[in-house]
Amino acid sequence: MSKTIRIVATVVVVFVTSVAAMAQQNNDTSSPYSRYGLGKLRDYGQGRSSAMGGIGIGTRFSDQINTANPASYTAIDSMTFLMDFGLSSRHTEFKSATSKNGDNNTNLSNIDISFPITHWWATVLGIMPYSDKGYQVNLTSEVESNQIATDFNGKGTLTKVFWGNGFNLAPNFSLGFNAWYLFGTLSDNIYRNYLTDPNMYDYSEVKSLMIHDYGFNLGVQYHFKTKSNNQWVVGGTFEPSQKYQSKYTLHQEKALFRGTSNQITDTLTHIEDRSQLTKLPVTYGAGVSYVIKNKITLGADYYHQSWSQATVFGQTPSYLTDRNRYSAGVEWNPNQYSIRSYWNRAYYRMGMFYENSYLYLNGTQINSYGMTFGIGLPLSRSRSTLNLSAEFGRLGTTSNNLLKEDYAKLTLHFLLNERWFIKRKFD
Repeated sequence: MSKTIRIVATVVVVFVTSVAAMAQQNNDTSSPYSRYGLGKLRDYGQGRSSAMGGIGIGTRFSDQINTANPASYTAIDSMTFLMDFGLSSRHTEFKSATSKNGDNNTNLSNIDISFPITHWWATVLGIMPYSDKGYQVNLTSEVESNQIATDFNGKGTLTKVFWGNGFNLAPNFSLGFNAWYLFGTLSDNIYRNYLTDPNMYDYSEVKSLMIHDYGFNLGVQYHFKTKSNNQWVVGGTFEPSQKYQSKYTLHQEKALFRGTSNQITDTLTHIEDRSQLTKLPVTYGAGVSYVIKNKITLGADYYHQSWSQATVFGQTPSYLTDRNRYSAGVEWNPNQYSIRSYWNRAYYRMGMFYENSYLYLNGTQINSYGMTFGIGLPLSRSRSTLNLSAEFGRLGTTSNNLLKEDYAKLTLHFLLNERWFIKRKFD
């Protein structure tokens, strides 16, 4: 009992700390592309699926929380408590037609806990980022012999705190939902400084979007075994277009500086608008997996978001287009019950993905693709696992005056796996 109390206390502390951390700036990006829309969208796959191309809609694991499809929660052992805690670190090399540089980002990726209610009902509590802004671009130009330095920067994170439930409605068929509270503030700033003419006013603009409201999605899965005792899993998810309460703020001003003091400041525009709702797109996905002898899992996903019909900052920007993601992955476990070899008990994973992003800039849709690799390491004298994954990918292009990003991302997930719901009997 004392061990259980310690674990519960740890979970509560970690969960509350994570909520507080993600409520602040928790950027997973330095990409200039995050200036547009709601920034860089986080992947829906996590945990072991991060190393399998991000699949999850059509997978079921008895020892993994799979938030990509809430119907999968029913696969978790009914006597098991699970907690998944993730960290990610990303290094990106940015390259344009004329220059290049790099940057690093390290942040929390998620925390989820799962436990059974009955043998046919499992529940999950969690927190994860939805999107991030995090960029800074400095440009120098010349207009009528005046040199102008312009700084563009943005920051902020939208975060989901969610409650998920999965239900076994019939043999081999399950239904689930995730209900969440989406909150956070995204801001975009512009500062323009006239370098050669001290009598010219500097210009600054601060634009922000604060979102806070509830949403949900649904998931279904059907699974069955073949005559050779292998397993097929077919799944689907759906999220309707939903409107979120939001506050749009725009503040523009000009300032004339003399030395180090600000002598003249004039507000040009100040708007605070709560009437425009942010409408997120219809989202749906489908996935399938095939498990061979409980040793090899093969899977593939398709995921779609209709961003061309979404509303951001009170309008539908022309640069938004529909997002499509295609991913596939494989996992191999030589022998999870091996006594002689630790490495036979490990899980080896790899995958790939291709994505048409939701941005259409300079007549070009911004696409990305990449490969993923990973390993699941069982912890000694425990049912818990350390999942490590690496992702190598590319986003964008240097054509049409755009930017290409080559990145390497490392992710660490600690999965706590404890049996809590066993009745002890003593003779």
